[in-house]
Amino acid sequence: MKNDINVIETTAQMTAKKVVSELRRQGLLKDNRRTPFQKTETLLYNYNNFKSAINDKYEQIKTIQCEGIPKKSSSITSFSSSPTYEIKSDADKADEKIEAIEQSIQVTKNFIGVIDSAIDALRDDPYFEIIPMKYFESKSRDDIAIFFDVDASTISRHKNRLVNLLQIRLFSDEVIYQIFS
Repeated sequence: MKNDINVIETTAQMTAKKVVSELRRQGLLKDNRRTPFQKTETLLYNYNNFKSAINDKYEQIKTIQCEGIPKKSSSITSFSSSPTYEIKSDADKADEKIEAIEQSIQVTKNFIGVIDSAIDALRDDPYFEIIPMKYFESKSRDDIAIFFDVDASTISRHKNRLVNLLQIRLFSDEVIYQIFS
């Protein structure tokens, strides 16, 4: 009896895996992951925010250099599960915090550099200006169409084409996987 139950459970699990796999293959079952195209659009929409974040972090560094690290409330006590007996001076703590912020700035700058490089590769495209107008200046499709003196559907088509080119430069491995799966 127990053996029969195990066989049924195993068969049900294998069948479910095959059905899910086939549904995904046919595009009938979507997963919650974003496509490279969607990720590219998210990066473009947030490009100015990345640059602002760098400026904010430089302000944090200036504040720490002028005022030190803000003190925590004395009413809040924290306990460590692994006690350390090293007591750092406020200057050491400030230096560590500044170093961490500087590393974060560098990561963000590198990320922006990758985006800039991908965008620069499209500069010769006659519809290149769609990218900054749409994503950096928040212009509507109709406003961009007026600028180019074309129909709004033409703007959508070229925007998608440009984002498709960018996604390959930014997420090439994922695009290849998406094509072949």
